[in-house]
Amino acid sequence: MRMMALRSWRSSPATVIAGCVVILGFALTVVDWRFLSLSAIGTFGPGILRELGILRDKDEYERLASYRAAYHAYLVTGLLAFLSIGPLRAHETARIDPEPVISTFLIILWFTWLLSSLIAFWGPRRMATRILISFGAVWLLFNILGNLPISVALIMQSLLAAPFFAMTYLARKRPRVAGILLLGFSVFFFYFFNLYKVFTENPFERGRTIVIVLFIGPLFASGLALIRADISETEE
Repeated sequence: MRMMALRSWRSSPATVIAGCVVILGFALTVVDWRFLSLSAIGTFGPGILRELGILRDKDEYERLASYRAAYHAYLVTGLLAFLSIGPLRAHETARIDPEPVISTFLIILWFTWLLSSLIAFWGPRRMATRILISFGAVWLLFNILGNLPISVALIMQSLLAAPFFAMTYLARKRPRVAGILLLGFSVFFFYFFNLYKVFTENPFERGRTIVIVLFIGPLFASGLALIRADISETEE
């Protein structure tokens, strides 16, 4: 794994094409949500072709990283799926929309796989900084596009991207300090946005679990990665 972390991420033509298909599928959902099937093909198609032996664009280290990431995604998603059965059963008298449930577990699956893959190839510190930049840019773009007609909401919600970019700089200079602050931000936003209600109410109501994964998740995971990386480097 140590050797793997020193390797650079090499995007094969198949990976680039698949990524374009994923983006195209999401973009076309504004026309018809059935175009989301393109994103499914782009996300899982290359892996299926590799397992069938049709596509051979990864070496041994890359395949090992993919298998490890897939196993991590299996563990995390499976555990959370089982833990969600109780709250869902507790609200079985109320109508529960299945779409947020499905979307949540797909996002958890994807996020866990992505995080594990990036740690394997880039190492914890580079992974944390790039994850923070990427997710900060995505959240900024999302809030700008979603609040164009409302200037106050545009400004206030765009500030949610600030912790991502600020911590990116600090992570390069003081990784442990940045890691502790990121964990603190995670806890603060978890309570500030009332996300703790996932334990007392329907966890999938109002997209709470999706916000936890896509907003709290990168902050918390990057914080842990930076703290562990700094401790490991200090011990060495």
